[in-house]
Amino acid sequence: MNGWIASVMLAAAGLAAAGLAAAGLAACGAGDDTVDGARANCEFGGTINDCPDSARTTEAACWRLVDCGAIAVHNEADDNELDWGNCVDRLDSTTSDRRRLIVACIAASTCDELRVPGSPDDPREEYMSCLRFGAE
Repeated sequence: MNGWIASVMLAAAGLAAAGLAAAGLAACGAGDDTVDGARANCEFGGTINDCPDSARTTEAACWRLVDCGAIAVHNEADDNELDWGNCVDRLDSTTSDRRRLIVACIAASTCDELRVPGSPDDPREEYMSCLRFGAE
């Protein structure tokens, strides 16, 4: 009889461990780890995923660079480093035809294509192909 009780106790302990493991796995997929925006399904321009088109403004293009991790919102260490404010200023200082080309390039690029060595805090601007369209 003692062997039977021990077997039941071992089976109960096994079920409790399995229940804890299942609860742990369920917690891992609670949905709070999902990503929306530029790094989610719409990262690739959204053609397949039916994502909305990006706004074609200098501000929106610079926000896309921030959302993709290509540049920082604000770089406190160096005011001359490319961050969101400097991005907007730089794009606004280009001619309208070049600005349209740069903005369209950023909107159509994937996040992987927009990130460069040093991103986001110290991006190597010479590798940012979309910004090179504005070079004179």
